[in-house]
Amino acid sequence: GAGEAHLLNLSVAVDWQRQGLGRHLLHHFLRLARECGVGMLYLEVRPSNVAARRLYESEGFHEIAVRPNYYPAPDGREHAIVMRRIL
Repeated sequence: GAGEAHLLNLSVAVDWQRQGLGRHLLHHFLRLARECGVGMLYLEVRPSNVAARRLYESEGFHEIAVRPNYYPAPDGREHAIVMRRIL
């Protein structure tokens, strides 16, 4: 929708994780969104991805919904937590 953006994928290779690169990328995307006049940024994250959830929460994202059975998982399907940040 107008004034909204959706972050579809933010990932860092395993060998490069825990070095602040994910936070740096997220800041870059937030800055781009603001420059484009976006008022809200949405994303989905797996409940099992605790590190990503902590990153997003520390950057002002809040859980607003759950999408049941959204992601494929080894034992079936995993829900997605929908998060939003107002810019």
